[in-house]
Amino acid sequence: MIDPTKVDLNQLPKKLCDGAIGAYSKEIFSFALTSGNNLDTFAATPQTMKSISDWMSAQIQNYEKQFGEIVITPPQIQSPIQAADLGEGK
Repeated sequence: MIDPTKVDLNQLPKKLCDGAIGAYSKEIFSFALTSGNNLDTFAATPQTMKSISDWMSAQIQNYEKQFGEIVITPPQIQSPIQAADLGEGK
């Protein structure tokens, strides 16, 4: 097992995670973190997943205390093609 006190996170390679998908059963959580068109898949016991969730929640709370609330509502992006444009010979 890796000793987390000896890991320098600044020295590790990183991918930008842009999403996550997953599922669970009684025995296991299965999830994938997305980065562009790539998926990195994982499985975790319920106990490990709860530990990850607790750690992430604490990180987010600390971040928001320092930098303000994280807004996750997706922006309303208007499509360049509108229904009103149809039938105008465009």
